Amino acid sequence: MRMVFRRPSLRNILPSGYDATSARGKSSHSSLDWQHHLYRCLSSSSRTDSSNTSPVNLYQYKICPFSNIAKVVLTYQQIPFQSIEVNPLTKAELKFSKDYRKVPIVQQDNQQWNGTEEILEHFTSKTSFVGNDSFSDSPSAKKWADFARNKLAPLLYPNLCNTLSNSFRSFDYVHQEPHFSTLQKYSIQYIGSIAMYFAASKIKKKYQLDDVRVALDEALLELEEGLEESSTGNEFADTNTFLSKTVQGPNLGDLAVFGVLKGLEGLPILTDDILQDKRYLKIQHWYKTMDQQVESKK
Repeated sequence: MRMVFRRPSLRNILPSGYDATSARGKSSHSSLDWQHHLYRCLSSSSRTDSSNTSPVNLYQYKICPFSNIAKVVLTYQQIPFQSIEVNPLTKAELKFSKDYRKVPIVQQDNQQWNGTEEILEHFTSKTSFVGNDSFSDSPSAKKWADFARNKLAPLLYPNLCNTLSNSFRSFDYVHQEPHFSTLQKYSIQYIGSIAMYFAASKIKKKYQLDDVRVALDEALLELEEGLEESSTGNEFADTNTFLSKTVQGPNLGDLAVFGVLKGLEGLPILTDDILQDKRYLKIQHWYKTMDQQVESKK
């Protein structure tokens, strides 16, 4: 059987939070502010109980920061779900969605929620406080959720795909996806890596990034300083210190930043650089703690 792949466009391959034509990288499918949705939905006093309904399916790209934010929040709130990797060339997995062709998408009980905003608005937490502070509406939660969405996430693809060889390596994950055929895996890696290399160049230009690695280092140093500030005066600073400035658990800001970085797992930029660089000792400890926090909810 002869497989035919249509020439992918940058608009189709980029996830929902990226718009190569927008300097702010916002989705053109929503006129509502991302932060407003995120803060409102996670501070809500009730959420849909998923325990007595059909399974939740999360359609994603593994290295998409917005997919990973949704994944981390669903996991932390102990909502069972199945991750379904989408073929960025054919998007055959999204055939049920006629009008919305980006990720992430969540589907449950013949309903779907498109993009991180809708997903988090629907699947909200009953617990809205960490210690005495709001889980989603405290100054630290707002600050670091905004940092994750508008500063850290836009730097990922320009760093992952700054060269054709790096872009090619970023697509290695497709070979671990069992529902892709061998032909699909190599097609995604070869064609997808080329498309993302050019998409990354457009993002770099729109954000006026002269040196993408310097820009990433500056963002990481800002995170490192934020974690240092959070631990100041904390008697448990050497154990579990979060951006929430409490040892009682992470807030929205922690989850959003962690979700962005989690998408880099298995790639050298995280394992060999961020988690080994002595400049980021606080990040390294925080990342390990966050990983344990999220994993404990599974």
